[in-house]
Amino acid sequence: MAIEESTERSDANSRLLKQRARATVPTRDTRVIKTQTEHSNEFNSTPPTEDSVPQEAETAPSREPQPEVATTISKKLATFTLRVDDKVDKGLKSLCTIENISKETFLEAAYLVCMENQDFMQQVLSIATARKQERREAGIQRRALAMTRYLQD
Repeated sequence: MAIEESTERSDANSRLLKQRARATVPTRDTRVIKTQTEHSNEFNSTPPTEDSVPQEAETAPSREPQPEVATTISKKLATFTLRVDDKVDKGLKSLCTIENISKETFLEAAYLVCMENQDFMQQVLSIATARKQERREAGIQRRALAMTRYLQD
């Protein structure tokens, strides 16, 4: 009986350790858009002729992106943190929600309008300079209050 068990174990071990040749599977084409000739070659080996292409395909819009869209997509977008006054943030959020745009898109558009109209640019820059000074003074006051609390403790 002991001999039978040892031969069964050795058979199981030899089967597990045996190197088997795995079946090969052809690689799949995972591209989203295939060219017309590749698409037709999947179904038959002959390339399509002008007679075999349906007229609907001739009038269908091309799948290539428009040049304007392609240049917009290829540009990299910069990421930054935008800190604004609470009241301005609420108003900007509601405006952007109503118009179905993001704050970043609004900022880009505002900048582009200012670049085209120097009067707008000067108005925006004067307001920005005044707000910068207000923020600076508020920061100095907060720092002074924090120092006073620190010295009192």
